[in-house]
Amino acid sequence: MIQVKYENGKFLAKGTFSVGIAGVYENKDFDGDDITIDIELDELLADLRKEKPYSYEPLVPYLKDKGEDGAAIAKGLEDYYNHKEEDIKKNIKQINDCILYHIFDSLEGCGFPFWEIEEAVVPGWFDDGEEEIYPSGEECIYYWGKAFRDQPNNGTVEKPDVEGRLRKQYPMFNFDALYESMIPGGISLDGGFIRFQFSDGWDWCMIECGYLVFDENFVPFDWHNH
Repeated sequence: MIQVKYENGKFLAKGTFSVGIAGVYENKDFDGDDITIDIELDELLADLRKEKPYSYEPLVPYLKDKGEDGAAIAKGLEDYYNHKEEDIKKNIKQINDCILYHIFDSLEGCGFPFWEIEEAVVPGWFDDGEEEIYPSGEECIYYWGKAFRDQPNNGTVEKPDVEGRLRKQYPMFNFDALYESMIPGGISLDGGFIRFQFSDGWDWCMIECGYLVFDENFVPFDWHNH
């Protein structure tokens, strides 16, 4: 959970925000920059005055009775984002599977040789020489992961078991080691959007500043893996 305050024209956050296997993002105090709230008070209020707010519509139920005082608005933002974190926890399977879908879609797309990373491989799998690892055609994750492209991950749409299928597809991949290695890079809370970065803790840059955006329904946008 986070606390939010309004100070010197800025909304500041303190606390933690968890996004499944991407990690737990933390500001130990209000001066931290691992959790940022990228909202300008004047812009927010101008949008809320519209008959149909555009950028901040998902926040209306939390802000409609807060007036225009920055401190009161901060409490509404605090309640909204803590509620979003609870929604993430309730839908953690879909959230994690969505993250895994994007990671492995990138790996398959570029043929990244994860088997050359010692920590990424279950010991003993390649003692007899290298095998053909990545599938081809409609067996690729791109095809069977379509439920995660432009689709909500809030429990309203039935999804395939991505992790289960990946563990069968790649029995040599050490998923548990990946999760343990994950390094959260930073998270930005901007209206209904949650933007977060993460990397693996290995030296091969398999996930180098992975970047993903969720809207208020956890529809994914703008995935990058640099």
